[in-house]
Amino acid sequence: GLLMSLFAITGLFLAIPAGFIFQRLGYRLTGMIAILSLVIGAALGAVTRGFDIMLVSRFIEGLGMCLMSVVAPAVIALWFSREKRGKAMGVWAIWVPLGSTLMFLLAPALAGRWNWPGVWWFGCFYAVLVGFLYLVFLKSRPASRPKLEGEAPSGRMQDHGLATVLSNRDLWLTSFLFCCFNFVFIAFITWAPTFLQQVRGITLARAAFSVSLTTILTIIACPTSGWISDRIGTRKWVAVIPMALIAPLFPLCFSAGETGFLALAILVGFIGGFVPTGVFSGAVETVGDERLSGMAMAVILIGQNAGMLLGPLVMGWVIESGGGWQTAFWVLAPVSILGAAAGWLSRIR
Repeated sequence: GLLMSLFAITGLFLAIPAGFIFQRLGYRLTGMIAILSLVIGAALGAVTRGFDIMLVSRFIEGLGMCLMSVVAPAVIALWFSREKRGKAMGVWAIWVPLGSTLMFLLAPALAGRWNWPGVWWFGCFYAVLVGFLYLVFLKSRPASRPKLEGEAPSGRMQDHGLATVLSNRDLWLTSFLFCCFNFVFIAFITWAPTFLQQVRGITLARAAFSVSLTTILTIIACPTSGWISDRIGTRKWVAVIPMALIAPLFPLCFSAGETGFLALAILVGFIGGFVPTGVFSGAVETVGDERLSGMAMAVILIGQNAGMLLGPLVMGWVIESGGGWQTAFWVLAPVSILGAAAGWLSRIR
């Protein structure tokens, strides 16, 4: 559990420094630092046999993931106009669910052939390959954006921009919305398999498959959300309305049988999958200047990692402290409503 939560802790504390690094170094160099961190962290994790060093390797990997979380939306903001940005963000937003799903499929085979270090080495070599592709394809400013938007702003503008971004009320409200989303979503996919196994008597394999559909449907929902967002010209409502719609689904999970739970898991994945695209697109547009989109994403990362860290912990505490499974699922509903309310109050497009 600590090996997993360390990623969220790293992202929570390094989000603003990551945004500042991006503003100073630009997208190309920051992206290479991110990929190099993933390569070094994965290689260190593969060769170590001590838990302390393993934690260090996870911290290094977390730094890489944090930096890439800032770089990627910022690059998209520079490369794509507002009219096409939603679709582009929708494609990128599948990075976590798609990567997680692929590794759930590949990891058992890799571990069976080369033991658990084989999974780490695969991640290391994959990061090397992606680093090469990154160097090849992101070597200049986009032709459609001939101004200085592809470069980091001047030092004076950076300082002014940092103050502007950090004082942006609507950006922080959007970050809180994303905190609530990650709280309920990560808590659900973390504890749902255990619930199905312990309470419904379902085998762990079947329980894991049911919950995996939540992630798979998210992969479909994110690009769909981007397309809809561009078509109707709003970032706000593709994030706010889904947050409100998934709220009543969580309490229903407790009383649902296996088939009903499967249907609810699918709905949570597809409806909830609309939220990230609206958040990412709205955040980079809220600050007004695409060159400040990296710092804007740093603020969003604070909410994302806070939700990822707190969700599983709070739901687990409710289960173990006597509240039981019913109360634990009910807790997720008001958190979803809080997120929707925050998004409703924000003034994003």
